[in-house]
Amino acid sequence: RAVGKAALNAVVNAVPDPHLIARMETGWQRIYFPVQQDSKQATGLTGATPVTFTVKTAKQAKTLTVMSFGAIPTIEPFDEFGRRRVAIFVDNQGKAMNVIQAISEVTPDHVMVESLNCYWNLGMSLKTIPMETIDKLLHAQVDKNEPASRLGLVKFYSQAEMFPQAFDELEALARDFPDQKELKGRLDKAQAELMNYFGGEVLRRLGRRKKAGQHALAETFAAKLSTQPLSGAVLQDVQQYVRTYVQSRQAIERIKLSLGEWQSKLNDLAKEKLVQPLRSEVTEQLDFETISRLDAFLKAEADTQYEPSQRLGLAYSGWVLGAANAVPDLDQALRVWDARHLALEYLRSEDPSLDIELVKQLQSTENIGWEAVLNLAAQLPPILDASDIEAGKPHRVVTLGEGGPSYWVTLPAEYSHHHNYPMVVTLRPRHRTAEQTAAAWAGDTNDSDLGFNRGYIVISPEYADRTATEYSFGSPAHKYVLDCLIDARKRFAVDSDRVFLAGHGMGGDAAYDIGMSHPDEFAGVVPLGGNAINYCAFMTDNALYTAWYAVGKGYDTNGSRDTRSDVVLDKMMRKGFKCDLMVVDYLGRNGENLVDEIPKFIDWMDLHVRRAPPKKFEVTSLRKADNRFFWVTASGLPRDYVLPLPVGEGGRPSSMEIDVNLTSANTIFLKSPTNNYKLRLYPELVDFSRPVVVKINGRQAIKPVFLKPDPKVLLEELRSRGDRKRLPLAVISTP
Repeated sequence: RAVGKAALNAVVNAVPDPHLIARMETGWQRIYFPVQQDSKQATGLTGATPVTFTVKTAKQAKTLTVMSFGAIPTIEPFDEFGRRRVAIFVDNQGKAMNVIQAISEVTPDHVMVESLNCYWNLGMSLKTIPMETIDKLLHAQVDKNEPASRLGLVKFYSQAEMFPQAFDELEALARDFPDQKELKGRLDKAQAELMNYFGGEVLRRLGRRKKAGQHALAETFAAKLSTQPLSGAVLQDVQQYVRTYVQSRQAIERIKLSLGEWQSKLNDLAKEKLVQPLRSEVTEQLDFETISRLDAFLKAEADTQYEPSQRLGLAYSGWVLGAANAVPDLDQALRVWDARHLALEYLRSEDPSLDIELVKQLQSTENIGWEAVLNLAAQLPPILDASDIEAGKPHRVVTLGEGGPSYWVTLPAEYSHHHNYPMVVTLRPRHRTAEQTAAAWAGDTNDSDLGFNRGYIVISPEYADRTATEYSFGSPAHKYVLDCLIDARKRFAVDSDRVFLAGHGMGGDAAYDIGMSHPDEFAGVVPLGGNAINYCAFMTDNALYTAWYAVGKGYDTNGSRDTRSDVVLDKMMRKGFKCDLMVVDYLGRNGENLVDEIPKFIDWMDLHVRRAPPKKFEVTSLRKADNRFFWVTASGLPRDYVLPLPVGEGGRPSSMEIDVNLTSANTIFLKSPTNNYKLRLYPELVDFSRPVVVKINGRQAIKPVFLKPDPKVLLEELRSRGDRKRLPLAVISTP
């Protein structure tokens, strides 16, 4: 049954254990997570008891048990009786066996499937089965002459978010039993409950569309809903959505007109000429997504104290710095636009001599300091061009010219470089291409719960050779994936704090390995049927610095359990540092891609953001290339292991620990096998008004030094990494 966090915390063990692990049984899943974590998984689990239908089916004699299986050459769709045929290979010679499966139970979330000619039961998401099939199957289970049974069907449809079917069934009940007065009261109550439930879902989807920057879809959806017989409170909320968009549209037109009017009142032809290109850009790009930049300008509309130049200053400085940093000074706004032009030219330059000149011009621009450059960096368009990539259509991107790392990308609905989008980096399993893997996560216009409609950019790096069936656990794969991530951040409007790494099968192996080696790059990692082995066994402590949604507990290339993953997952569960971890086993489904569960993975992603750079952390590395963590890069690490070790080679790898502690006194303590560091210092980390001291392995490496924030450092980091959320103002390199 569904339980809340309070019930979980009330569990008392007969043998007290300081590391409690919760296990939730759903009938088709086992979900494990450490109770000591700040659990996002335990919230929101309570709710109405789900309506469940048991499907009667003829039993057959069973003599075989499916323990594991390899490839599945044939999966037929379920028919209206809830049956299908699945062919599975049962030996290495390609001999296939036909398994007859039947749906035995239907819930609003999933269906249970029973194999009729062997012992193999499993569960799968309800949404993977066409609504028409479920509708026919359920109608065959209810007595059409029994109103109570059919009201249960209405409740089921409501819980399953099959709202058209729920409304249709209510109308059919009213037609079929017109003379039952007692039933009418029950139908009215069911109608009210359904409208409230439907209204809540409507508002949730409207909010999700708006949050994803899908304003045209949200506005159209709200306008249609406002004409429907919704309940009073829901109808008011929907109408408010409509009014908000109408008001925003009116404000956009008003801004365009007033910018021209105030420009004509400058009475300064030279200034009017300078302002004209600014006005052209703003009026061309002003929309629902960018209007918030002009909030300061809009708030000043009714204030008669502002001069025309001051109003234009608020508009044009707000456009490039954000409304919170707008200033009523047109001359300063013009200087900020000049600075933006120089910054963009620097970011897109490939000429070192030009870089020097651009930085000189930027630094000599009056009243443009590091604060202005930091603020305008957040509003800059992408560094690399992506104008040829159409939203919703898969596109192959080759980085660094022909022969460089490549990835497939699908952009979400109504993609705009003015909106910041979360992104999924997904790694393919064997026997699937990167294009197919990206498509499984992105979906299309018909998949309301996948990346395209949920507002996620989806990329799938071609990290492994086309013929590869196993992950190599090598540094080249790390660099390949990270290079694709960096390119995507520079090419698209990516919210760097909401980038997630996912992998299926051998891609799950890679997700574990890359996620633990570079945890600070990701808000969360989703390995599906992957193995937490080799390097993971030594780098488990790094798992603390990101979130984990692990599906399955490890499988080898033949689909059998790889128990070496147990050690790593157990350590993550029992660590006192409260790892944000959830492990989900899908009963009867060995190492599958589980693409039908992607909507749930995205629900989980919606709850997570990347951890802020900590002042104190401890990480582990076994490879020289795994040396960049948060704001510290350790160069010249002495050891470089290639795991697994060759057969017969004894010993145990000696991991390299990197301990970092930045105190409130601006002293940085570093401890590791190397003395060579590059420290990227953010404004939230250090106090630039006080000297900074660096001590390495107990010795003072850098004497107290006052650091001056440098816009060049900021821009160079943005150009090389594309991460707008982590831009240092100073860099220290130790000898």
